[in-house]
Amino acid sequence: MRYQYSSQGFKQRFNPSPLSIPNGVKILLIINIIVFILIEISGQKNILFQLFGLVPRSVMHEYKIWQTCTYLFIHGGLFHILFNMFVLWIFGKDLELEWGENNFLTFYFICGIGAGLTTVIINTQSFIPVVGASGAIYGVLVAYGFTYPNRIVYLYGLFPLRVKYLVLGLGLIAFFASLSTSISNISHITHLSGMIIGITYIFLKYKWKNLHLWYIKMRIKTMQYQPNNNDDEISTIKMQMDKILDKLNENGWDSLTPHEEEFLTKSSKRLFNQKPPD
Repeated sequence: MRYQYSSQGFKQRFNPSPLSIPNGVKILLIINIIVFILIEISGQKNILFQLFGLVPRSVMHEYKIWQTCTYLFIHGGLFHILFNMFVLWIFGKDLELEWGENNFLTFYFICGIGAGLTTVIINTQSFIPVVGASGAIYGVLVAYGFTYPNRIVYLYGLFPLRVKYLVLGLGLIAFFASLSTSISNISHITHLSGMIIGITYIFLKYKWKNLHLWYIKMRIKTMQYQPNNNDDEISTIKMQMDKILDKLNENGWDSLTPHEEEFLTKSSKRLFNQKPPD
């Protein structure tokens, strides 16, 4: 499956060059490529797959817990790594620029490691190593679908498709494929698990974000700030806060930008001389 990326936000907001890559995605790409090359030239591919790939029985009975992380950096072939790294580059870079490096990498590993643990639990007795970053990559796709649902990609470079429909289609494929009893060299349950964990993470984060903003809003409404010698500056801050709160009341929580959320938090500390909610 081949994608062609199209986004005004990508062209105008994020990078001066389409080839520019933020640090988190860059580090993941470099590590995956280096590991792939080293394994290919080692002549010990099968041994390394058993040692560092995700072997459910080894994790459960031999306590090789590291495999739930190391399997993310091992790929079965050239097409496998090219597809995963292409998706990581295309979709991951925008998420990292939107969320920040630490938040993006946290999400990436939560999805990848979580998908690995789920695979182990479901296939406890399996000796077959699972390799590849697909669990984390499918989580990235879900996050991208939630963050930029109406952006357009070109399926096979020809057919325009909104990201939300692409993600929904991939999810359905992974779901029905995971129910199939036919033998496959693709771990569909790992893909599906990565998507489910990604959805759960985003849902919980979204709910906490709403609670966080609601708390700030209530504080601003009920508390009195302590005046100081910077009355003009304070008045400007209050006007900006009122404008953001009006926007919040009219359009809901989703209408606020990360900058506006940060402004409310910092301004509450400035006005009330108290520690802002964490």
